[in-house]
Amino acid sequence: MANFGAHHEWGKLREVVIGLSPAEDFVVFYEESMRWQRPEEAEFSRQHAGRRLIELDPEWAERIERQADALAELVAREGVTVHRPERLRGAERTFLAPNGEGAQLFSRDGMIVIGEHVIDASLRLLCRQRERYGLRPLIQRMVSERGARWSSVPLGSPACVDGPFLEGGDTLLNGYEVYVGMSGCASDMAGIDWLQALLGAPYRVIPVALRSFVLHLDCALALVKPGLLIWCPEKFVDGLPMSLRDWDAIAVSKDEATKLATNGLILEEGRMIVDADNARVIGELRQRKMDVIPIPFDGPIRVGGGMRCAHHPLWRESVLA
Repeated sequence: MANFGAHHEWGKLREVVIGLSPAEDFVVFYEESMRWQRPEEAEFSRQHAGRRLIELDPEWAERIERQADALAELVAREGVTVHRPERLRGAERTFLAPNGEGAQLFSRDGMIVIGEHVIDASLRLLCRQRERYGLRPLIQRMVSERGARWSSVPLGSPACVDGPFLEGGDTLLNGYEVYVGMSGCASDMAGIDWLQALLGAPYRVIPVALRSFVLHLDCALALVKPGLLIWCPEKFVDGLPMSLRDWDAIAVSKDEATKLATNGLILEEGRMIVDADNARVIGELRQRKMDVIPIPFDGPIRVGGGMRCAHHPLWRESVLA
């Protein structure tokens, strides 16, 4: 399909949505399924859920906004068309989040683009269900102007126990193979089955079992370019999917993965933007002839999401074999 879609994690990025986080909008959130948080972050979230971050730590709130905007500006300078979600207001802002909990920072999770499909995701955290409304005007444009096929995953239960749950951060593309992480924090088997039924043959949607403390697959795995990946072995139950086991693999520790060393923004095959704090991984990538652009992203990472979390491709040039 012309001017829409993605088949792989690499390929030249032409059009993208990047999340936004106005400092005054970010409200601390906490739900029981947030096992992926480090102890100090979990305690902060429990104590301050429902309060605006700018009142608790204005420097942090402003740094998140500044770094998200800087990422969008850098990507635009690279010649990519950049969209931002519509800022939620009124009833949409408080839908399933009475104090406006959360932000619109991580646009990766609330939608999924695979081939000609654009999918409204089903998020496990109640307070994140409303994020689709900030993305919906853009999705509607992709449908009306580009011919994208729009589907919505049925919402999971309000108790966040029974799915289907399917989140963009769990979904990695490798042509006709689509990997979906499953840890109990986000996507589940019902969401995986729903996606397989939607895509049909010749797609294969492959569950990837993750440890119970892992939020998303992209917190443990990055497909950087054909034959090269970054992964954290400690976060997997059964190792890599079989088709990836002969790839050149940059292994990272659990601590490096917590700093989201597996989570970058790929501009094109061989070129990517990464968080500047992951110096060792940057060195490993450069040894493999990758053109790496480091920028600070510690503000969003402290909330739990990196650069892949903060963007979702709408059009990436890649061809199915």
